[in-house]
Amino acid sequence: MLVVLVILGIAAALGGPTLAALLPGQRLDAAANAVANELSLLRGEALRTGRPASLVYDPQAARFVSSRRVARPLTMTALSVSVAVPPDSRSGPGEIRFLPSGAATGGRIVLAHGAGRRVVTVSRVTGVVRRGEIAP
Repeated sequence: MLVVLVILGIAAALGGPTLAALLPGQRLDAAANAVANELSLLRGEALRTGRPASLVYDPQAARFVSSRRVARPLTMTALSVSVAVPPDSRSGPGEIRFLPSGAATGGRIVLAHGAGRRVVTVSRVTGVVRRGEIAP
């Protein structure tokens, strides 16, 4: 029995990923999920209230600021963030805006840390928010 435990311990130490290696990926996933969730909530608010709603990235503060009153800023201090919006979208720099119809200005947010990258895209026509992973 003791031999089996020793073998399992060695296999776990050599073959399993370390906790430190998993943490950056988990943080990246959590940040991408938080951004995607906030965008989805903003779309719902725009549809419900009949007023535009937006999420803006402030690079100086390294955070996303939502137009929802109850939303807290989403801090991205440990991540590299890029926000690309269509040039003819008539939104400010780093801003994704949802219209009362549910449509959006559209955009693509890329969050990166080390070799990991996650992307959150917003469809211009439908306002649908999608989250994905970009291969290194």
